[in-house]
Amino acid sequence: MGLSLTPIELLVMLLFTIIASWSVYHFPIAFSGLLGFRRGRAPRDDDGISYTPRVSVIVPVKNGARVLDRLMASLLSVDYPKERMEVILVEDGSTDGSYGLCKHYEKRFPELVRVIHRERSRGKPDALSCGTSLASGEILAIFDVDSVVNPTAFKLALRHFDDPRVAAVQGRTVSMNSRDSLLTWLVYLEECWFSAMLVGRHRLNLFTPLTGSCMFIRKSSLGRIGGWNRDSLTEDVELAIRLVKHDYMIVYEKEAMSFQEAPTRLKHLALQRSRWYRGYIETLIKNLHVLKKFSLKVFDACVLLLSPIIALLGQIFYPLTISAAVLVSGSPLLQLILQLSLTPLIISLAAFMIAVLLLVKPREARLLLLAPMIYAYWCFLSIIALKSCADILTGSPRRWITTPKEGCVWPLSQRVG
Repeated sequence: MGLSLTPIELLVMLLFTIIASWSVYHFPIAFSGLLGFRRGRAPRDDDGISYTPRVSVIVPVKNGARVLDRLMASLLSVDYPKERMEVILVEDGSTDGSYGLCKHYEKRFPELVRVIHRERSRGKPDALSCGTSLASGEILAIFDVDSVVNPTAFKLALRHFDDPRVAAVQGRTVSMNSRDSLLTWLVYLEECWFSAMLVGRHRLNLFTPLTGSCMFIRKSSLGRIGGWNRDSLTEDVELAIRLVKHDYMIVYEKEAMSFQEAPTRLKHLALQRSRWYRGYIETLIKNLHVLKKFSLKVFDACVLLLSPIIALLGQIFYPLTISAAVLVSGSPLLQLILQLSLTPLIISLAAFMIAVLLLVKPREARLLLLAPMIYAYWCFLSIIALKSCADILTGSPRRWITTPKEGCVWPLSQRVG
């Protein structure tokens, strides 16, 4: 006689299978990433870095008056020939005096800085498209207005373009205000984990996403695949998928770094992640057809885009399993799944904290106390993922909302000139 399962048992078993499969799939990526996250070094004069293309730095500026000074100070300090650079500031309908500050830098450095003024903002992808149309560089370097660029970032990233198959290089972005609050600490720890996963994906020749800032793109490759998608809420990862579909390579260079502000308020974090998650899900839906032509990179891209949905399922699974095990007390299957379900959760938290101790410097034992808060943080992000799914299902209006910047103190925050 066959085994008869109740609907609740079938649902719990299905959710457990999905979550366990997700954990198993990411284990080798995380392991490879942690092994590969060794401390690198900056290029030396004798490294033979001879490829010095013209670089167009494109920065969408929307209400960035508090942070533009430190960005410009860092760009002017970059270890790269200034005669081989141009900085295009796309002032995008700001209301805080950003346009006047942009014009100050254009007047002060007329050979380097160019300002494009737009009366009405139509989102970052549209601003990038506008800047790209006027860029003269062979390589486009994209930064957010709150970025502080590491002096060696250009050389470390551009050396990969010696290979004509490389269409883009993604650098590492690091929160500069991690110690301001518990929230910024948690965002920083999430960034460390994400960086380790990107290292793992790159080492295993999987999908390397672009992340919106500190990314370098060959302009000719961008043109061949149709440019920026002005309607996308996550133009970065959407562009990365199109590059992979056209058999271009994307390199993750963890030593090419820029620093930026993490959201300091839950409201701002919620708005930012809501846009990210909705953009991920919409990009996934749009690109499901690419699975017909299977490749490991495309499959991994779809797995990455599923992250918000998996996070949501995870938070549904645990209370559902506990409730079902209590209500259906005579079910050995539910009891077994409840016991087994703790394994991926414990492994995930343990792997995360090991990554924190390996990647965060200086290493402090008190970081282990953040483990319970990490789980609470994941729960909060799952609620945002739920909202993003609801927005898609209800056809809620799509808006590209810029995350507000506080203008935290940074050593390069002095105005140049």
